[in-house]
Amino acid sequence: MCSATEQRLWAQLSVFAGSCGLEAAEQVCTGDSAPHRLLDVLSSLVDKSILVREEAGSVVRFRMLEVLRDYGRSKLQEAGRYHDLRRRHRDWYRQLALEAEAHWISREQPDWVARLGREQPNLREALEYCLSEDTEEAGEAGLQTASALWEFWVFRGLYGEGRSWIERVLAHPGARSIPDRVKALRVGSQMAAMQGAFPSAVMLLQEGRELTEHSPTPMLRAQMDHASGALALVRSEPERAAPYLERAIDVYRADRTGHLHIHALNALGWTYELRGDTAKAIEHQRNLISITEECGELLYRSVALRSMGVAEWRRGEVNRAQELIGESLRVGRPLDSPIAVAFGLEAMAWIANDRNDTERAAVLMGAAHEIWPARSSLATVFANFSRFHEECEQSARTALGEAEFNRAFQRGRAMDTAGARAYALGEEPTAATAETGSTTTLTKRERQVAHLVARGLSNKQIATELFISPRTAQGHVEHILTKLGFTSRTQIAAWIVDETNQRSSRP
Repeated sequence: MCSATEQRLWAQLSVFAGSCGLEAAEQVCTGDSAPHRLLDVLSSLVDKSILVREEAGSVVRFRMLEVLRDYGRSKLQEAGRYHDLRRRHRDWYRQLALEAEAHWISREQPDWVARLGREQPNLREALEYCLSEDTEEAGEAGLQTASALWEFWVFRGLYGEGRSWIERVLAHPGARSIPDRVKALRVGSQMAAMQGAFPSAVMLLQEGRELTEHSPTPMLRAQMDHASGALALVRSEPERAAPYLERAIDVYRADRTGHLHIHALNALGWTYELRGDTAKAIEHQRNLISITEECGELLYRSVALRSMGVAEWRRGEVNRAQELIGESLRVGRPLDSPIAVAFGLEAMAWIANDRNDTERAAVLMGAAHEIWPARSSLATVFANFSRFHEECEQSARTALGEAEFNRAFQRGRAMDTAGARAYALGEEPTAATAETGSTTTLTKRERQVAHLVARGLSNKQIATELFISPRTAQGHVEHILTKLGFTSRTQIAAWIVDETNQRSSRP
């Protein structure tokens, strides 16, 4: 039923994982039709049910069912075009990651966060292909792609995934480019440190130091100083962290709104906060807020506002602190970073406890605990902050009693990110927040996957149950988390239970 042109495009589109947009299809796919005719061929494939057209706001994407994708891929392999198309796919997504990194500190940041979120399956596919070829070109592409995504991984709380890709591309036999390798080592060290994997962070840092001796450029040295400062900071050694970060900033300052400069400034602000230099911390955060406001950036501005709020709280300005941390949560709303939200909720809990609103403090701590990424803990990221967390928790437990504290804590854990933020800000939950994940939000397949998640099945078990690949099952779970505004499988399971109960209670 398909013309030769449609068959060819079907085969070419099989290199995409999940779905793709028109621009990606134009850049990656080749065919008999010129790019301006590509949309006509895509529309024809939609009409023939080879593709599914998905629309969310102004974004239009095209998805292919797994069985059709497998068939198209087999045809592409028969035609001898498979590896050519996979390389084009790899190079397109490497460029996408590098562009996102270059425009991260800008007004475009929310768009890039959303776009990278949509493209996660394809980015993973591109990285897998980098690892499948033992060439220097593939190794370089892997290093560049994985490293360029580090801020997206960090702010989305995907430490485990980010570390896994960095470690795998560093082990690639063709990953020899010193500048690209040093960058990947910096990223890997910082992400390992944030998970408390200090031996791994030190090992990566040592390799980076050795490489910079062979190519001692100011930028490479600055990146190693940056990583050393970040490691000392997470180890709660602010006196050691500050000189490293200051040296890195001296080099990065040439690109005032560059992501490395902004990240290092943020880390230096944390350093002042940890060593109790509140006046300097506030002055530093004001400077960072000024820079980020000027270029329209949101994530680091949100973090800086929260840090400034904590500094004000520590010097007794509780009202000002709550105002700043509230502004932090509002500024970061368009991005829904679980890291930024969790830190904000935790700080709000400390303020609530100071005001003897211990039930509210327990709810906020529970919400922060649930939102924080797996395999990491708010209480262990920075030892100095764990003191505030422990004091707040102990005070709330004593005031409420064990049973009441646990009830309030679990109430917080049951909140999704949007609901927890609204609670912290004293806002009324919107209909979307109160009824997160209405039945029309998920596709039929996603609802099947959600029910299997609620039964406790792993991605591999879900794949076996539904006769799909584990990667496809993983993609479905991530789409569900994104659509429902959740950050954990536990929240999916709780939502399924709540929905089932609501249905059974309806007349």
